[in-house]
Amino acid sequence: MKAIRDKLQRWLINRVWYVHPVQVLLVQAALPVCLQTLAHAAKPSTKRLHLRNLFMDGRRYHLMPWKDGFRLNSTSRLPWRRGHGRVASVLTGTCSEVTADITRIDLRARMTLPFFLDIFLLPGWMSLLLIFGPLPLPFAVGASLLLLLLSWLWHRYNAMLQATDMMYFVQVALDDLPAATLDQLPPGQPNVVEADFRQQWEKFYDEQRRKH
Repeated sequence: MKAIRDKLQRWLINRVWYVHPVQVLLVQAALPVCLQTLAHAAKPSTKRLHLRNLFMDGRRYHLMPWKDGFRLNSTSRLPWRRGHGRVASVLTGTCSEVTADITRIDLRARMTLPFFLDIFLLPGWMSLLLIFGPLPLPFAVGASLLLLLLSWLWHRYNAMLQATDMMYFVQVALDDLPAATLDQLPPGQPNVVEADFRQQWEKFYDEQRRKH
C-alpha cells in the first residue's frame, strides 16, 4: 500500500507541479565557465547574432546563479498589452562536477507558486456564484469542476511553453562550449559485470565440487 501511495504521490507532483521532464547536459567546462556563458547569453547583443532566435517575441531571460547551479525565469511580450507577461515557470539547474573539466547539469522545471495558486482564483470565484445561484446543485458542481480543469490545463500549457523555451535557451547557449564525452570500454571487451559474475560463479562451482 505504501508503494502505491508513494507512486501516486510522485505521479501527482509530476503532473501538477513539474511541467517538463528532467534534462541532463554534460559540458566540458567548469561550473563558473558555464554560469558565465549563460549570463552572457541571457543579454541580447549584436556580438552574438547566432542567438537572436532566442529573443523572438521580446523574450527575456533572468538568470540567478547560486553555489551549485542556477535558476532561470523567462518572460515574453504580449501582443494585446504593453509590457511582458507573467513568469509561469522556473527552471532549476543543479550542477555537479564529474571530473575537473566536465560539469553535469540537471535541468528541471516547475510552476512558480503564484502562477500555481492562480489556477484556483477564477474557478473558485465562479464556483461560489454557481453553487449559491439558482442552478441545480449537480450542474453547478459539474460546471465548477470543468472550470477548474480548464484553468489547470491553460496554466500548465503556458508553464510548459516557458519551460521548453528555457530548456532550449540553456542548450543553445552552452553549445558554444565543447560537449563532454565520457570514457567508454573499447569495442569487443567483455562486460565488466558479466566478467565478475562469471568469475564468482566459477569460484562457487569449484567450492561445491570440492565439498562433494
